[in-house]
Amino acid sequence: MKRIFLDTNILLDIIEERQPFLVASANVFDLGISGHVQMFASPLTFANCVYTARKNVGYMQAIHGMRQLKHYVRTALMDDAQVTLALESDTPDFEDTLQYEAAAAAKCDLIVTRDKKRHFPQRGIPIMSPEEFLKDYHQL
Repeated sequence: MKRIFLDTNILLDIIEERQPFLVASANVFDLGISGHVQMFASPLTFANCVYTARKNVGYMQAIHGMRQLKHYVRTALMDDAQVTLALESDTPDFEDTLQYEAAAAAKCDLIVTRDKKRHFPQRGIPIMSPEEFLKDYHQL
């Protein structure tokens, strides 16, 4: 079973029902709900989601949304090892590098993100948009 790491923007699409992104992000999430993939996110993802969503949907709705999503999303570890690796990286986006290191520690097969800049390290774990992942998944 594929292990996928969901970047913050994917979960925010669902919590905030962001258009036009909701359908693709929700379809990725549905694969996790149905048990076809295992989904992971870091503690930083949860913090970023609540922080951002509270501004748009209110704190209680943001917490409620994250509680619902957490039923299906495993928490990838983020500890001293991931912080050290991110600090030693030459990647231009520290937060994306932290996320990448958490995905690597969780042995994820890929990262799903809408981050067009994709400042994640380019070593080992493929980075895909929700649409790319859905297309690839359905061709397996």
